[in-house]
Amino acid sequence: MTEIPPDSARLAALAKAYDGDAAARDQRQLNWRAEVLDEWSARLKPGARLIELGAGTGQAAAFLEDKGFSVLAIDLSPANVAKCRQRGLAAIVADMAALEAITDEVYRPPYDGAYAINSLIHFPKRQLNQALSSIRTALVPGAPLLLTLWGGQSSEGHWEDDWCDPPRFFAFYDDAEARKLEFTDFAPSRFTTLDNRDKLGLHSLVLELRAR
Repeated sequence: MTEIPPDSARLAALAKAYDGDAAARDQRQLNWRAEVLDEWSARLKPGARLIELGAGTGQAAAFLEDKGFSVLAIDLSPANVAKCRQRGLAAIVADMAALEAITDEVYRPPYDGAYAINSLIHFPKRQLNQALSSIRTALVPGAPLLLTLWGGQSSEGHWEDDWCDPPRFFAFYDDAEARKLEFTDFAPSRFTTLDNRDKLGLHSLVLELRAR
């Protein structure tokens, strides 16, 4: 995996890939994600207004809504967003690196917190800080941001053996690399690794940040 596509092509391919995978994705369980979200959300203020960045078909947003939080689910894929709405969630098609485009009175920022479960892995590494700076504009000062990355190896590019069509772009980080990440508009507050190694030998890296 070495090719880094232009942004427009990368985003269009991701939307198409996830449109095609929405029905299968809608049947999946949260599994380890539930534990991560449960622990993180326990430290949020009750009823916080949250935005999920790359919501998929809405399992995580529904999980947090059931805990009393108000969640806006955003995703590039119209099919994913439709699945979110079928769950009764507030959901819109949007690019997490262009949240300033959300101008609807009901949905527009700022938010009390945000989370991105395995979605920022679709940004080239050189663009990660820039994407986070855009996300910062949608948050109140001091807001928490939870994000997960896939760790265990360092690479980026299209995954040639992807079951999605077209193959998706991924950025994978080894643990040491992820620990050294620096962000202009967020301060790191916690870093953990999960023992959830998959068939590719990857495991989850959990980063908790706070908006400067």
